[in-house]
Amino acid sequence: MHPSTSPGSIDLPALSAAERLFIWGFRAKARSGGAVPNAADIQQVYDHFRVGDAVPSLESIIEIFTCTAHTAIEVHCPTCPRVSPSEHGMLHAIAAAQQDRIDIARQQFESWLPPVGADWALAPVRGLATIFRMAGLVLPDRQTRSFDHGRTMAMKSWLVGSPTLH
Repeated sequence: MHPSTSPGSIDLPALSAAERLFIWGFRAKARSGGAVPNAADIQQVYDHFRVGDAVPSLESIIEIFTCTAHTAIEVHCPTCPRVSPSEHGMLHAIAAAQQDRIDIARQQFESWLPPVGADWALAPVRGLATIFRMAGLVLPDRQTRSFDHGRTMAMKSWLVGSPTLH
């Protein structure tokens, strides 16, 4: 692992190929308003890794966050070498879903989504996790550090263009 400024954080180059692919796709889809990478680029990269069928699941997850999140998540740009605590949480949820530990995945999603949103997220998360697993892209189960839910729940507003997705 690479040293970092925040305790327990990890840099993108230290992640497995499966984790990097998921994070890149999630970031790219979440920030789809930009010119590069565009939807065709994302599909092409995912197709190259034999997980092109996971793109609609990725889109569904982002749509659920956009429509139901009670707490902002920090999503970096696709080329950023740092992984945010929110992105760590997403990796943890996908890894749990790959291991059929749906209760852990749901619990992770409830830190950002209301219970109904967490329920809605489970189907696309399970689909994405299965597609990745079938392609041999298994995400390791890294323990994420817990964060202060009181602090994040108080985050009711943020600037447009901030590094968060809501």
